Amino acid sequence: MKKIYFLLFFILQTTVGFSQEVLSFVGYDGATNSVTATTSTINDEITIRFEDTDIINNFYSENQNSIYMYLGLQTSSGVFQAVPGDFNDLTWQPVLNLTDGDASAPSNTYEITFTPGMMFPSLENENILGINFLFQNQFGGGGNNQTVDLFIDLVDDTLNSSTLSTNDRSKTNVLTRYNGGKLEISGINTTSNIAIYNLLGRKVVDLKNVAINGTFTKYLDLPKNNIYIVKISSPTFSKTFKIVAK
Repeated sequence: MKKIYFLLFFILQTTVGFSQEVLSFVGYDGATNSVTATTSTINDEITIRFEDTDIINNFYSENQNSIYMYLGLQTSSGVFQAVPGDFNDLTWQPVLNLTDGDASAPSNTYEITFTPGMMFPSLENENILGINFLFQNQFGGGGNNQTVDLFIDLVDDTLNSSTLSTNDRSKTNVLTRYNGGKLEISGINTTSNIAIYNLLGRKVVDLKNVAINGTFTKYLDLPKNNIYIVKISSPTFSKTFKIVAK
C-alpha cells in the first residue's frame, strides 16, 4: 500500500512540475493592474487569462472573438524593452482567443498559452524582471480599442539561449501537405499566420490569425505542376515547408 501511495504522490508532483502557471487578470474595469508570478520566469510557458467585464466602454471587446497583445519586457534598462514590432501591426502580436463562448454579452474572457521569451532574441543573457503589455482589438488601438498598460511580475531570471532555440524542437511533429487542391496542416495548437510563396518569391496565399486546433484544412486553387513554399508562423514558432501542386 505504501508503494501505491508513493507512486501516486510521484505522479502528482510530476504533473504539477510540468504544468504552466496561469496568470489571471479578472474583472478589468479600465484600471492599471499587475499580477505576480509565483514560479514562472521568462523561460517558462505561461497561460494569460483576461476577463473584460464592461466589453464596451473601458475596452471594446463586444463581438470580438480574439484580442491582441502588444508587449515588451521590463529589465534594469526600463519598461517595454525590445518590443518585437509596431503597435499598429497585429500580425506579430500574440492572439488571445475567447473562451466563454459568447462575445456579445459580458463578461468576455480570453486566453493564450505561450512562452514569451521566444519573442525576444535581442535580450538573450539579460536579466528579465517582467512583461509589460496591453491588449487591443482588431481596430488597432486608441480610446477604448485598447486597455491601459498591464504588467506581469516574473520571477527574475536570465533569458537563456535554450528558450530561444526551442521553436523548431517543440514543433518537429508539424506536418504539411497539399493534395487534390487541399492544404492540410497538422501538429499545431495555436493561432498562426500561413503564407505561401511561389519560387519567384511572390506571395500567392496570405492567411492571417488562423485558429489551428490540431489540424487545419483549406482548399486552395494553386496552379498545378508548381513548387511552393509554405511558411507557418505564430508568436512562439516559425517553420517553412515545401509543397508540390500536382
